[in-house]
Amino acid sequence: MFQPKDSDSDTPELQLKKEENLVAVQHDVELGGASVGLEVAKDGHTILIPQPTEDANDPLNWSSFRKHMILICVSLGAFLGDFGMSVGISTIVLQSQEWGLTPVVANYPNNLAVIMIGVSSLIWMPLTKCWGCAPVFFWSTVMGLMFTLGCLLTSDWNTFYAMRALQASTQGTGSTIGLVIIHDLFFFHEHARKIGIWYVIFLTSPFAGPLLGNFMIAGLGEWRPVFWLVFAFNAALLGMILIFFDETRYNRSVAIEKQPQRDDGVFARFVRILGIWQLKHHAGYFDGVVDSYWKLVVVCFKPIIPVTVLIYGVVFMWSIGINQSSSVLLETPQALGGYGLSAKSIGYVYFTPIVATLIGEGFGHFYNDYLVRRHAKRHNNTFVPEVRLWATYPMAIIMVPGLVLVGQTLERHLHWVGIVFGWGMYQLGVMVVSVAVVAFIYDCYPENSGEVSALVNFGRALCGFVVGYFQLEWGERQGFDVSFGLQAVITVVCFGTIVIVQRWGRLLK
Repeated sequence: MFQPKDSDSDTPELQLKKEENLVAVQHDVELGGASVGLEVAKDGHTILIPQPTEDANDPLNWSSFRKHMILICVSLGAFLGDFGMSVGISTIVLQSQEWGLTPVVANYPNNLAVIMIGVSSLIWMPLTKCWGCAPVFFWSTVMGLMFTLGCLLTSDWNTFYAMRALQASTQGTGSTIGLVIIHDLFFFHEHARKIGIWYVIFLTSPFAGPLLGNFMIAGLGEWRPVFWLVFAFNAALLGMILIFFDETRYNRSVAIEKQPQRDDGVFARFVRILGIWQLKHHAGYFDGVVDSYWKLVVVCFKPIIPVTVLIYGVVFMWSIGINQSSSVLLETPQALGGYGLSAKSIGYVYFTPIVATLIGEGFGHFYNDYLVRRHAKRHNNTFVPEVRLWATYPMAIIMVPGLVLVGQTLERHLHWVGIVFGWGMYQLGVMVVSVAVVAFIYDCYPENSGEVSALVNFGRALCGFVVGYFQLEWGERQGFDVSFGLQAVITVVCFGTIVIVQRWGRLLK
């Protein structure tokens, strides 16, 4: 349960016992045997967790507009990472022709970009603990802009290969620090919805890249304009960071009167975005460099983390698998067993996973909150993280048949509409499952939001990287009905494992 904690502030502060993860969500709960006056939300009964201070510089006290513009910035940063990576899918053929490579070899930089996004999470996230989110986000975006320009200007294959790896490792910061930003800016009861906003923008990016890329290839017949689009998006994001972003780190263990001064004004905010303010007030306010990286290792070996990250990684992996198998076979000429669609037609197909992701967010945006309210009503106005996982089970009903439908359509060469429907069914489920699982892990370890975000992103990228090396070959060797059928079986096993985690996961915490 939450217990009152001594504080220099007049407002009681709440502390969560890590071993219980039981959260009071209503104001009429007895805390420590006595009723305590607590700040509540606008609905008049939901307790604000954590309790806001009286400091105007506390990010929890910032205006809704300021909070949400920062959230949009970091969400677009997450979008940029996978968008910059995935546009390369549409440029493979033209690049192979320019450099005299096979399409398989020309695709190597794209495979490398996937894993580099995950690896970069383990590099950038600890830096947010010892330097702050604002400078890490700003400087990584600047570097991403420069490396994207390098991809555009080079005419050498090896240089392009290296620039793509560096581009991916610097453009994916938004997918790493998003959970930290949500933790810093929003109250507990708002987290699921804000994670949904972050993720719906984030998860459309792997499909927006090929969609726009194929349209541009069809109209222009050149691959460099596609990367100019990435460069323009990166530059626009950099401008938004300078206009709206600010340092969200607020050390609540430091008394209000001892908090470092945060001056108003554009220049003062630029000083925080550049990281100068953080260096000036580092001692006693930010973590040490070694401690920041060591904490990531410690969180990684908490038993619940590898189990849930693996489950989520595998479920997400098949979405990437559908993307890779379908895109190749849709473009392959009919004489060679494909569908022979043009680049423009394939671009239209990519609307499917984007629309499905948006529908998934529309469903989960309200369903997650409904589950929390229902549990609180039935359990003395309390909440446990395992409640989040109830949102995943209805998705099994559409995700498993979706995989089977895609496999049968590809194997029997049925109309491509079967691919569209199956892909959409699975992607809708991925969106809902993503929010539920990430929110569950975060609620288990709210004090480690950054580490959780980094490890989830690494697991997602690692599984997405691996599937590219066996997905298409597996289907061609054993038949797509068999490969996707087995993927459906593995997905069922994953949902079964979620049941086990929900029932006995507390023992792993």
